[in-house]
Amino acid sequence: MHLLYSLFFIFYATISVITESVLAAPIKTVIKLSPAPVTQHTVKLPLNEYHALEILALKKVSSGQVPRPYDLSSANDDIGVDINHNNIRDDYERLLLNQYQRPEYVAMGILAAAHWDRLIATYSQKDRIHLITAITLITNNIAINQCYYSLQQIDNTLISPILNYFNTEQHLEIKNQAEEKLLAIIATSPFTITFEPQPCQKFTLLAESMLQTTLIPQ
Repeated sequence: MHLLYSLFFIFYATISVITESVLAAPIKTVIKLSPAPVTQHTVKLPLNEYHALEILALKKVSSGQVPRPYDLSSANDDIGVDINHNNIRDDYERLLLNQYQRPEYVAMGILAAAHWDRLIATYSQKDRIHLITAITLITNNIAINQCYYSLQQIDNTLISPILNYFNTEQHLEIKNQAEEKLLAIIATSPFTITFEPQPCQKFTLLAESMLQTTLIPQ
């Protein structure tokens, strides 16, 4: 039970800090062709431009291909609209391309969304969720949030896309219930849970997994 309360505190403290940053920072609407490199301090981008562009090509994400705004009244509140069928909600895809100046940040938003998709899928999962799955999803969640917070210390134009992905009360409620379900499983674990000392490396691992398990036409 002590572990459960500790995980809740770490996770929601991180979300609180990121939420304040999202609300306080302005949204950038222009994508620059040559943004300044992010190399200050000890935190570096977890993806280089080459691998970021690989992910964008794999998911068919570009300013030329992003669907135009749709009528929200026709959207399914659970899954949204995905007109170009690339498994990324269209409103979120447009936001990534409009908000971020560099392909690395867009790719990070795509990788984060893929993780969040797996997280909320556990909400309605009827089969037993294995302990290792619960631990992986929760620790990934925390690492993603910590990475965005770390990068914001050296690039104040960076805004975490988490509130844009979970952008309705229903989305937030599903997310919260999925997290509670996973944390309840973890609370019964006799194992010691460790967190990433370099949380941004989680994006590197997520990128490697996506690129290795999906064939890219040459």
